[in-house]
Parts: sequence; structure tokens; C-alpha cells
Amino acid sequence: MTGKTPKRRRRSPRVQQKYEQARQEILDVAERLLSASGVESVTLASVAGELGMTKQAIYHYFASKEALVQSLVTMLLEREIETLIGAIESVDAGVAPLGTLIRAFYEHYVGRLNAFRFVYCQSQVYSGENFVLDEDTVRNAINPLTRHLFDVLEDRLSRGSGSKKERERMRQLAFSAWVSALGLMTMLSVADATSDPLVHSDMDLLKTLSAVFDGEVSRRG
Repeated sequence: MTGKTPKRRRRSPRVQQKYEQARQEILDVAERLLSASGVESVTLASVAGELGMTKQAIYHYFASKEALVQSLVTMLLEREIETLIGAIESVDAGVAPLGTLIRAFYEHYVGRLNAFRFVYCQSQVYSGENFVLDEDTVRNAINPLTRHLFDVLEDRLSRGSGSKKERERMRQLAFSAWVSALGLMTMLSVADATSDPLVHSDMDLLKTLSAVFDGEVSRRG
């Protein structure tokens, strides 16, 4: 007896592909349940039932509900960042991109408020169940995604040049625009949950926020 832990056998490429496909199917079902019925509907049992699997079989792909939640948050955030960058890169180089960012954020989540709550209100949604994102997920999966978004915005706002100080200022401006979009969606989420619409229309608020940030970009340009 050496006391050494036996090495886990590596999966063949074909087996690994099937494994990843199964994981993605589980995540896709979890997202559908989330969108249709809210966060409470996302359980290992409900996901397994939708797939015709046993709850125990889910553990082969996700060690716990927390692991499923963390992977689902990461997947939803990946799709958000992909959408935002696509919107930014679709406008002409001379167009200030922050209004585009704000509108794209709104359009991505306005019909998917359950997904927005799931991604951005984790501590509130799961406060009683201790389902908080672990440090490794935040550092290694989530932070690189958001950094990439702000890298793209910084580059677009500074037109690929400018001093370090000016690039930092533009990055801060981009972050502020993103926080404003997040704040708008938070208010819309609260209004939806309480059936108490905001005083101002969505379009008026989007127009105002876009004008503020695009105007600031023009002023500094």
C-alpha cells in the first residue's frame, strides 16, 4: 500500500465531447426552467425530470446544486458579454459606443428578468441557502469575461491610442455606463416584481442615459 491517490483516467476526445454535450444540455434545461418559472424551479430534481434522468445521474456532471448554479451563471454571463461586444462592434468606429452598450444590455435582459436576477442578485436570491459564487468562479471565470468587455470598450473609446491616464479615464467611463445599465435593469426588475411601473418610460430612460454617456465621450474626445 503506497497511500497514493490513484490517478483519474483521462477521457478520450470522443467521451469528453459527449460529456461536454451532456453538461450543456443540462445547463440549457436549467436556463429554460429559470426563464419560464424563476429561480425556485431550478433544482437538480426538476432538471433531471426534464431530461428523463435520475437526480443521481446529474451528479456525474455537476457535484452539487451550487456547482450547477455557478456554471449557469457563468454561461449566462458569457452570452451577455458576447451580445454586448457584438453590439459594440456592429456600430461604426466614429459612433460613441456607450449608448449602444446601455441599449444592448437592456434589450438582452428586458424579456429575461429572471435571468438578470439570477446573474446579478445571487446574494439576495440565495441568501437563505448560502448559494454564493465561490472565489475561484469569480476570479477565473467571471472576472475575465467582464475585463474583456471593458478592454473592448477602452480600445474603442480611446481609438486604440491615448495616454495611460486617458485610457484609464475612458475605462472608468465605460464601467460607469455599464453600472448605469445594470441599475436601470435592477429598477425594472423591482418594478416587475412589485407590479409598480416606473414613472418614466423605458425608452425615455434609455435615451437619457445614452445621451449622458455619449455626450461625455464627445466632450472628452
